[in-house]
Amino acid sequence: MLQSGYINFFNVNKCGIYRNFGPEPKGLELIDTFSRIKAWKDSRNFEATNPWDPKVNRNKTACYCHEVYKAPDSDDFLLVLWKSDADSSAPLYGIEVNPDGSVGKTISQAKAKGNKKMVWGRPCYYWIVPELQLVASIKFENSRTDSAMFQDWVKGCVDLRLPLPEFKKTTTEKGFTRIELQDEEDKFRYHFNFDLTLKSISTASAELQDLARRVTHIVRRETVSIRTVDKRQGFARLFKRFEVPYISAEDDASRKVEIKIEAKPTVAELKEIIENYAESHESEKWENVGFVIDNTSRVVWASKFRLTDKITAEDNNKPIFNAEKLYATILHNRDRYLDPIRKELAMKNALQEAENA
Repeated sequence: MLQSGYINFFNVNKCGIYRNFGPEPKGLELIDTFSRIKAWKDSRNFEATNPWDPKVNRNKTACYCHEVYKAPDSDDFLLVLWKSDADSSAPLYGIEVNPDGSVGKTISQAKAKGNKKMVWGRPCYYWIVPELQLVASIKFENSRTDSAMFQDWVKGCVDLRLPLPEFKKTTTEKGFTRIELQDEEDKFRYHFNFDLTLKSISTASAELQDLARRVTHIVRRETVSIRTVDKRQGFARLFKRFEVPYISAEDDASRKVEIKIEAKPTVAELKEIIENYAESHESEKWENVGFVIDNTSRVVWASKFRLTDKITAEDNNKPIFNAEKLYATILHNRDRYLDPIRKELAMKNALQEAENA
């Protein structure tokens, strides 16, 4: 059966080991990191791919690696993660785990029978493109995307699980991982950083430039907890100051809040706001950022300017896509997906060369 989905693109702002405030990585760049993750995943069973010890990190959502596919003709990777999910608002799926730790069938919760050990959750698909320092999340109806979890999982693998024989890893009293080079002349301590932001349309686009001319206010929506006065932050702190009624801190609830601020951001500032705050395509959360146009009641939400695309793939009546087959579908349209990003990068590089000339 054909499944339709959305692709959201992310800039890889950082991937590697960095000194504090250091601009350039000293190792473990994007292709190296995911090559090591693939080798690590291939050497262990499914349950051993959750980087966090569940006994120590009880508050962390378990996340496993189902597959890592490396494209033979490029440096691309396709990761299929398995996010534990207890959300009953959508169908859950289970991966059978055999006594030897190997993975069996993937079935829907409604069809589960017997006493076989199952890991319940949903798949998450990520396409890594080192050529462009890019990650794309792929969202289908029965899957999830969670960029924060993905970043956390990658960092957790590097910090806690991946063997790094050419480096020395130590753990601080507060549980942070430090990495040192096996180099007598380099005594600095590094840390692994993996940072993504949503990619938006080019600053050269007529649509974004028109928006910059017309924006009069920025709208910010948040959900705030009001459980205690002393720990209030952000909007909740403002509520106390302005004595908004019915907002008692003893009320064990949250409030949906919207604030509108007069502003006239530049095109570059608009792009930064969009990439840092725009929600992903499938999100229906209250939290959002938007722009008021021409001092009217019209609000254009930041998500409208994200760089996205559509995908249709054959699931072969399986609840989870095979990584190699899903990548083959991507490969068929790879240039169409990536050409707008290549053009933007070429334009950006040309402008920088002109400025430096």
